[in-house]
Amino acid sequence: MNSITFSGCSITWGDELNDRLNERYSKLVADHYNTKGYNMSECGISNDAIVRRTIEYLQGTRPDLVVLQFTVTQRIEFFDANVLPEKWTPQRLKSVRQRDYYTRIYNEVLGAENLWKNIFLFDSFCKSIGQKYVSIIAEHYESTQRWPERYYENNIGYWRSLCNDYTPVWMHMDVLKGLRQCPAHYANGFNGGHPSAKGHKAIANKIIELIDAI
Repeated sequence: MNSITFSGCSITWGDELNDRLNERYSKLVADHYNTKGYNMSECGISNDAIVRRTIEYLQGTRPDLVVLQFTVTQRIEFFDANVLPEKWTPQRLKSVRQRDYYTRIYNEVLGAENLWKNIFLFDSFCKSIGQKYVSIIAEHYESTQRWPERYYENNIGYWRSLCNDYTPVWMHMDVLKGLRQCPAHYANGFNGGHPSAKGHKAIANKIIELIDAI
């Protein structure tokens, strides 16, 4: 393997690490395989933006492997009047229209459906060009799977039903084991935050496991 591209949000970027360039999981995975790692992550972006940017990148560059980290479902990518992308997240509301979106339009079903739509899109694109990839989802839980009867008649949802051969790996539940069980996996301990250096090691180990299983 000569190259691995890593794409995601601030988690993949290495936010809150003391030595970001050396402690983040992308560095650990690349070092494990003694290969070149390219980290194209960006803080605060949505699943829409992560998938769009990664597909654009793959149209011009073909790494041996892509590691894609999906982010929390509340974020969206909104294009303004000048067709420039804006990063919307409920933690940083900058306008009335943003507040209106999160109070009047957004709900957990919309977020979950958009996540699985992006999973389906990226998986389909990679299959169409023969691109190998692994992925991990940095959401604390999928609400529509905890209480499916509240949301869907078929208990699963349309976009997820199209991803039968995709096995999700939930970063916080499956890898970091949650704040209460493993506070050392988080930068601020019981106060949460981004993954700590120990958390990034756990993520790297899981991604290596996923890669070796391809």
